[in-house]
Amino acid sequence: GVREMIGQDFEGTLRKIRAVGYKGIEMCSPKGYEKSGFGPLTALTAGEVGKKIENAGLFCKSCHFQHPELRPDKIQETIEYAGRLGLKDVVLSAAWIKKDATFDDWKVVADEFNKAAVEVRKAGMQLVYHNHSIGPVVNGEQLYDVLMRLFDKDLIKMQFQLASVSEGFDVVDYILKYPGRYMSLHIHDWDPGQKKIVPTGKGVIDWKKLLQAAGKSGIAEHGLIVEMETRAPGDPLQDLVECYNYLNNLKL
Repeated sequence: GVREMIGQDFEGTLRKIRAVGYKGIEMCSPKGYEKSGFGPLTALTAGEVGKKIENAGLFCKSCHFQHPELRPDKIQETIEYAGRLGLKDVVLSAAWIKKDATFDDWKVVADEFNKAAVEVRKAGMQLVYHNHSIGPVVNGEQLYDVLMRLFDKDLIKMQFQLASVSEGFDVVDYILKYPGRYMSLHIHDWDPGQKKIVPTGKGVIDWKKLLQAAGKSGIAEHGLIVEMETRAPGDPLQDLVECYNYLNNLKL
């Protein structure tokens, strides 16, 4: 996949992504994602990573970080890295919490994230939370809705994982239900027959309806981020090419 390509040839991979037509990328923290293909980038400073992205003709305003990187003992180091990379959004890729967590457990985590968000805001950036699902149910309510209440709506914005439609929810309903709360979307499609993420236009998502809702909700221009579990074997960039072409040719 693309993650493996990054480890082998970061600059070449960036140039290939730009050649498809994409103007920007979202990064993952090399330290946080050391075992997920980004390990070789730990040898570079944030400034060096940013320069290579820029030299490839791309921008990078958003990066995923792991929960421990936002804890009080690591937050300043993370903010410093994010600032040197030139980020606008510091994205928290899900909470590290036990599967049967209670409302009180989630409240502790939400308080921790709200405090981290204050520090991120002081540094001139935005903390963004990435959901991997809508559920589970906590105290008779979907966890997603619980978190929307527990998170400070000004300090923490959201990045929606479109594959959440696999749980039977309509993305558009959520975007319209929480106006002003979204910073970005992770774009892909969902095929319920194959039970897997597929390129845009090959699944169940109504793209015209979704993109119109995204426009109304104030999701920033850089907030449409294509995320594909790339196919193997074959060209790891093929799914990214398909998504780009579909979205580019969509008549709204």
